[in-house]
Amino acid sequence: MLRLGAPARRPRGGSFDVVIIGAGPAGLTAGMYASRLGLKTVILEKAMKPGGRTANAPIVEDYPGIEKIGGEELVDRFVKQAQKFGAQIVYGEEVVDADFSGDVKIVKTKKGNEYKGLAVIIATGLSSKGLGIPGEKEYFGKGVSYCVVCDAPFFKGQPMALIGNDDHAMEEAVYMTSIASKVYIIPHADKIEASESYMNILRNSPNVEILEGARLVKIEGDGQKVTKIVVRLPDGTEREIPVRAVFISAGEVPTTEIFKKAGVEVDKAGFVKVDPKMHTNVPGVYAAGDVTGIGFQIVIAAGHGATAALEASKHVKRLKRVKKIQI
Repeated sequence: MLRLGAPARRPRGGSFDVVIIGAGPAGLTAGMYASRLGLKTVILEKAMKPGGRTANAPIVEDYPGIEKIGGEELVDRFVKQAQKFGAQIVYGEEVVDADFSGDVKIVKTKKGNEYKGLAVIIATGLSSKGLGIPGEKEYFGKGVSYCVVCDAPFFKGQPMALIGNDDHAMEEAVYMTSIASKVYIIPHADKIEASESYMNILRNSPNVEILEGARLVKIEGDGQKVTKIVVRLPDGTEREIPVRAVFISAGEVPTTEIFKKAGVEVDKAGFVKVDPKMHTNVPGVYAAGDVTGIGFQIVIAAGHGATAALEASKHVKRLKRVKKIQI
């Protein structure tokens, strides 16, 4: 199996036909289609591995043509196909600014790199909400995170807490079991409402402790890093738990603020508005997958990605043919 997150090449900016933001099922499928159509394609992913939530799923049983497969293996197949046709994937590359005003779109990243493209496909998925708990803001980036895939590997071999009570939270907890020395699950609700398949895995994991009905009270540290959390148990008593990382999974919102500032229309919930062919209101800019608020299924995201890439290809070829633009 391909080692996820280990591309052969890592461009640091540059000019491309298509710039894809996000390496989940939508972005990877878009990358595979775009590169197969002969477009110079780059996929930017802020995490250090591809796949997003799909990579964390222990089992995927609803992808057509595949009866049963692990999420990581399915993502691995997406990656191999995209790279086979020439798509470049850059990990740890978080987009922080964008300029979509001209025919040549500009995307800037946190590392100071600049990517130019004749088309952009937004496939950034969803991100977790915060809780407003004391210490959450103060220790963000110092042990508090909203992205297990992005940050859990930095705390390998150390105790961690997962705050959440739904399927997505339990998917993340399952992923954490292979990284953390101990995983404390704090529902921050009266009960956990997740699939039994996830709960069976977690209940049978020797390094997992599930605190049913517990709520997070505060996060504490030494000023530089998280050292413990305080939780309130159902009987009203409080318990201190030493942890090095706290991952908060309290609902999700689309990651679109940067694109909204660049002129892309979003709805009241922040999802990117698209037509049936994944066009946004900005010519040459497309969106695919969960960021559109449609479906929230792997197969739907993949279909979006394919459609967006096909439309992006038409746009790029038109610009090259009519306006003689080369990138």
